[in-house]
Amino acid sequence: MNTSFFLLSLCLPVFGPLLAVTYLRPILIKVLRGFCDAEGGAEFWVRSAYLLAVCGTLLLWLSFGFFDSGVDPLVALRRTLWLVLAGVFATVAFIATKVWSQVSALLGKRWVAAADGAAP
Repeated sequence: MNTSFFLLSLCLPVFGPLLAVTYLRPILIKVLRGFCDAEGGAEFWVRSAYLLAVCGTLLLWLSFGFFDSGVDPLVALRRTLWLVLAGVFATVAFIATKVWSQVSALLGKRWVAAADGAAP
């Protein structure tokens, strides 16, 4: 195993997901505050998203990355980038699905309430 390349590659699965969730953080906080009545509820879920993103991506990278000393560094870097993007994609898709299910449920309740209020 090429230790220096392993340590250098470790930066991508850690910082890639951190950048993605940091990009989503402002709007995610606003949306989650609409659903979480508890103090600190939105912050808890955002921190959970950070952990999910980093841990999931690291697990992918550690399981399927190339670290052998005989591997071409560009092949290993390509694999690392692929795994990082797959991890970030899966995490964002998971978060978006969970948030959207709550949004659609809330919209459904509002539509029912509006229809009941409009009925004679």
